[in-house]
Amino acid sequence: MVERGLPLFIFVVAGLYLTQAMKLPLGTTGRPGAGFYPTAVAIFACIVALVATVQAFRTPLLARVAAVEDLEAPARRRRVFATVLALLAFCFVLPYIGYPVAALAFVTAMLLGLGARWPMAVAIGVLSAAGSHYVFASLLDVPLPRGPW
Repeated sequence: MVERGLPLFIFVVAGLYLTQAMKLPLGTTGRPGAGFYPTAVAIFACIVALVATVQAFRTPLLARVAAVEDLEAPARRRRVFATVLALLAFCFVLPYIGYPVAALAFVTAMLLGLGARWPMAVAIGVLSAAGSHYVFASLLDVPLPRGPW
């Protein structure tokens, strides 16, 4: 029941989020408005939730039970716990060290936790921090914490 109900619930919540996001001004292509990013996130969430819902209803019951049992493995629980801790640390240090450094550290730590090598993790961390800072601070005019510098 949960295997089918949860994706369906997330789809409904994402749809409600989309209805609220559409109330915000989208802006233009050259100058996106306040509703651009929430609408894009809502559309993405609706698509992912719809795909997950369809898969949940198409997957046989035995395969779903095996997948749930696999998710309960101790190593997976530790990774989820570590991810939650990293996200909490990101939120805590963000106002003090600023968005670019916090995002770099968070992405790098997550990639290292997933098994990436140091050079690749740092490179992707730098690119993702710089890219997301450019999108939010420059294109969307979202004020991001700068940190002490």
